[in-house]
Amino acid sequence: MFWFFFACAGPEVARPACDDVGDRAAAVAPAGVAYDDLAEGDPLPYGTPPQGGSPYSPFHVRTSGLVDLGEGASVRLVAEDIDGDVLLGDTTYELRMVCANVGDDAGSWVGSDLHQRFDGYDLDGLEGREVRITATVADRVGGSVSDSLIGVLTRM
Repeated sequence: MFWFFFACAGPEVARPACDDVGDRAAAVAPAGVAYDDLAEGDPLPYGTPPQGGSPYSPFHVRTSGLVDLGEGASVRLVAEDIDGDVLLGDTTYELRMVCANVGDDAGSWVGSDLHQRFDGYDLDGLEGREVRITATVADRVGGSVSDSLIGVLTRM
């Protein structure tokens, strides 16, 4: 009688292609607007959310060069009034991102739309303000990337 033993390694867990991208980069744009299509001074839509509450402006973010964002990421949106150097909003989200494999986002981490909230402001108090929106995405191992844009708050 012969005994044969076979050692089998467990399946190798493939890391998303997004983890292999070496260049750290981020891009932020208003929801529904392609990245890099917003020129400085273009309108940034804002309004009242359907459920009520503080005014908001919707954005989307993509990033590369960070790792394991599918396990968790921190995304911080900061809105500053350019003229008065006033903080209008500071919102942080903890979320999982997805490694896109098609289209313009292929090879980048993407997530759901994010809402910059303007707590303490009403619709009239925001109209026409020129603002800088800065998005910072951080992974769980200390890496981070940022991008910003400048536009004029305009009611949706």
